[in-house]
Amino acid sequence: MLRRAKNLAGLMLAFTLIVSGCGRYAETVEKPAGEKPVATETPKLSVETPAPQKEPEPRELVPFAESRDFERLYGYMDQAGNIVIEPRFGSAEPFYACGLAIAGDANGKLGLIDRSGKFVVSPEANIITYSDGVFIALIYDGNRRARAYDENGAFLFEQADWIYQFSDGLSKISANGKSGYIDKTGKIVLEVPYKNTGEFCDGIAEVAMEYGGPSVLIDKQGNDLTEKVSSGLRMIKDAQTGLFGYEDTSGKRVIEPRFITASPFRDGLAIVGVEGGTYDEYLVYGIIDTQGSYVLEPEYISIRRMRNGSFAVGEKLPEDAFFPSMYVEYCKKALFSKDLKQHTDWVFLELDDLDASYTCVSDGKKIYYLDSRLNRATDLPEFEGRGLMLADGSLLRGTINEQLTVAERSGKILSKDEKLTLLEGGIKARFVTQYPHDYTTIIYPILEGLEDAWIEEQLNRFIQQEAESYVSFDGTYAEVDHYFFPDTRINCSVNIIKDLLHIELNVSDYWLGAAHPGYYWINLYVNIQDGRNFEIDHLFKSPEDARRRLSEKVNEAARKLNEESYDYYDTVEPHQIRNFQLGMDGLTVYFSLYEIAPYAAGIPEFYIPYSEIMDLIDTEGDFWKSFH
Repeated sequence: MLRRAKNLAGLMLAFTLIVSGCGRYAETVEKPAGEKPVATETPKLSVETPAPQKEPEPRELVPFAESRDFERLYGYMDQAGNIVIEPRFGSAEPFYACGLAIAGDANGKLGLIDRSGKFVVSPEANIITYSDGVFIALIYDGNRRARAYDENGAFLFEQADWIYQFSDGLSKISANGKSGYIDKTGKIVLEVPYKNTGEFCDGIAEVAMEYGGPSVLIDKQGNDLTEKVSSGLRMIKDAQTGLFGYEDTSGKRVIEPRFITASPFRDGLAIVGVEGGTYDEYLVYGIIDTQGSYVLEPEYISIRRMRNGSFAVGEKLPEDAFFPSMYVEYCKKALFSKDLKQHTDWVFLELDDLDASYTCVSDGKKIYYLDSRLNRATDLPEFEGRGLMLADGSLLRGTINEQLTVAERSGKILSKDEKLTLLEGGIKARFVTQYPHDYTTIIYPILEGLEDAWIEEQLNRFIQQEAESYVSFDGTYAEVDHYFFPDTRINCSVNIIKDLLHIELNVSDYWLGAAHPGYYWINLYVNIQDGRNFEIDHLFKSPEDARRRLSEKVNEAARKLNEESYDYYDTVEPHQIRNFQLGMDGLTVYFSLYEIAPYAAGIPEFYIPYSEIMDLIDTEGDFWKSFH
């Protein structure tokens, strides 16, 4: 609270300097000497660019939002800033190469729209994914079900519960005691006796008779590829020790069971895992040849075979290392070629297959592509920023600095979702991303279009400082704590209703090894005319009476919730009424994690209509009038 008080005090002082002595905003105000500039340069507006001469392709359309009081609707602009599809959606994503986009209605349900903004798949889904030319809509409306649609939005088939993503034209299925693969019509085209089935990739899938059992590679006809692909060696599992080894097709043991985990041979090599650490408290991975000899020693936290035959290798671990198991997902990776020569340092935060020839990598500063020899691809682009850009037909699609992006394979950006928001009074907000540390992400808006540039700068400074103030980690690694750090994500958004600036922050802070993450929800309200900060007391004639009434209403609602489910909620006292969010017809009073309920209850929220407390509201007060 002291941190926020300092930020707000600075903002109030800035506004006082502007309005004192003149009674109104000056057209231009000289910046005080020594004033630190805003850290991120305000992006230049594109809306003044002349309209294009030809109608834009769907893939060139950029989502944007328009704020209408407390409601936010989404539409699409062309790259010149001209509105092509009027804002009427509850959410919107960039268009796919096929010409469809995922968009939502006001209730949060998702569907597919075409270039005209018409829903070709009605918004009924909770989740929509896309893979291998198929959109999969997951619908939770009492009976969970899934529907598949083609790239034109035509219905393909429906299944109860779930549809796995498609790869190589097939999707795995396990239902009614049967396992196998379906095609894009939903028809089972390959039934197999294996309980554990993997996705097909380049015509091959890894399968096993049981979960945790030895696996084998098969082709699309279900043929065992042990002889053809796995050097004639098949995985076995010792019934007594649970360890894995290998035998030939005649049943003769070639490599004795000694591995905790293992995989089928490909190209004469197999990835295996053994116990590591001083007390065998974790697994380390290596690679063996067909004789069982290590060609890459088991001392790495992870190894992944890429489609082009190279290997993504996690960090090498010292013998006395102690780390949480999820560190595997966060460690930096290096790339080794097919012949197991190391070609890069451990620098990659993210990597994935583009196709059978190229791997997309990101070192946190750039996104680029490597071929099977781990040379930079000369026919593919390089992007500034962090994220991955993977295949979408003939295009590239992914995220760059948390912004959904569509690009040509030449590197030309077709659509980049900066979350542009049109606010009241011609003011706009564009969002930028900062990575203070590898796994700390801050997303916050920059305001554009205020009449006074210096006021705009002060507000942007305040928003940025407020977002940055929730970073819980300074980036220094004590030697013993190298593997323990937080995965922090700070999302800040803004809205303007009349003269009221609403700043909302959602913070997730998860320290590796902890039982669960911490969540924080912060709502701040500032009068953009004078910089005054409003708290809940400013809404009422008598704050004491209001807190008492609000606490009674919260307790009444909590009692009902306790009767309906678990006995979660404690009795709320008036002094605990402080966190709130305004709405069109009421306000939401909420509490911090653990404040009045256990973690399982989440952040407790209680909605109270204005109509139930109208006698307490100071309708002539500055707070109420600022947004009415």
